[in-house]
Amino acid sequence: MTSNDPKLMQAEQREAGTLCAHCAVEINLDNPVAICKKCGAIHHEVCWQQRGACCSYECSGGKGSEAAATGAPLTITSTDLESVTPLASSSPTRNYEMPTDNKPERRWNRTALWAFALALLGIPLFGLITGLIAILVACIALVTHHENRRGMGLAVAAMLIGLFDVVGWAVALSNYWGSPQTAVSLSEMSIDPSSLDGLPEYLARAMRANVLIQIDAGLGRGAIGSGVVLKVKDDLAYIVTNRHVVDHNYSDMTTSAPLDLSDLARVMVMSVSQVSIPGIVEWVAPHGIDLAVISAPLSRGDIREAHWDLATIPHIGDEVFAVGNPHGLGWTHTSGDVSQIRKRSQGGFSYVVLQTSAPINPGNSGGGLYDDQGNLLGINTMTAEKRFAEGLSFSISLQTLVDLVPDRFKITGQNVEEPQQ
Repeated sequence: MTSNDPKLMQAEQREAGTLCAHCAVEINLDNPVAICKKCGAIHHEVCWQQRGACCSYECSGGKGSEAAATGAPLTITSTDLESVTPLASSSPTRNYEMPTDNKPERRWNRTALWAFALALLGIPLFGLITGLIAILVACIALVTHHENRRGMGLAVAAMLIGLFDVVGWAVALSNYWGSPQTAVSLSEMSIDPSSLDGLPEYLARAMRANVLIQIDAGLGRGAIGSGVVLKVKDDLAYIVTNRHVVDHNYSDMTTSAPLDLSDLARVMVMSVSQVSIPGIVEWVAPHGIDLAVISAPLSRGDIREAHWDLATIPHIGDEVFAVGNPHGLGWTHTSGDVSQIRKRSQGGFSYVVLQTSAPINPGNSGGGLYDDQGNLLGINTMTAEKRFAEGLSFSISLQTLVDLVPDRFKITGQNVEEPQQ
């Protein structure tokens, strides 16, 4: 091998830390080293002297290092390979499976989830506001939605449910608070007692047979209605009125009676003497007919029992008058005539309804309709919407009450005797 004089020096920072090309031992700072001028390989000075030449791969032709210096070739047989024992792994073996689908997992759109939750909460809670918030959040979810996210269907559903919340609650609140018959204090309904003096007997009796009924359905809900005194016995007056006056849940589609009358609204009754006392619902008509009877401890005093005679048959054109409490204006008299005699079927029961031109307004419900002799003909009930029709009022015939009311109330086909004072 050709001799090559090296560069001899003390190892500096540049040489320190490298491995000797001959012994592969790390060279320390200030060690005597020999640097090959041809390839630049660094050796311990002692190693260079022992080898007598550069041991780098470039200069030695692949025969450097101590194994090459011995000149003995390294031979590995198949027997050696079979006898080799593999070293134990220092870390657990992990098996990796290649995913069959290269598409990333789609995550949920959290805004859509929030919108859907708010929409559902708006059903039992105050949906008028919650529903609007749900619609707003759903719009945000749709605008910011990405193709790789899930929840677009939830956002659309949240918007529809939120819209339902808003409309449903608006209608419910409108029905709850929008009734024209609002709770009014009975003390505001006073009349001038002298206005009843000097009236014809038939009219005075009808006026004094009228009572004002106030309903307290709770939570600020209330209504004003009318009633007609049918009988007074042992200082207990039996009064006929409309069922919808005392039953806040009654509607025109009702076809049955409530199971428990004590569940109905609290009733207060005011007579012509301006005394306000509590009343009790004694009976409601079957088949969903809009009739009811209440009792109240009213003495004969200033009140009168209504007169009637079922032998009197009303005809179209007969003059009639109504007594009631329209819009809370107690003991109001209005007049008109019989416009038509109609029949109605409800809950499988057929009965007569009198159509009249006598003005009937909210608060007149449950009041009496009388002929020109002061005989009770019917109980005022349904009226047409005054914004669209005028002079269309209706009364359930008294005969209907007589046919349905229990015998314990003793309402016969005629009541014309003057009550004892």
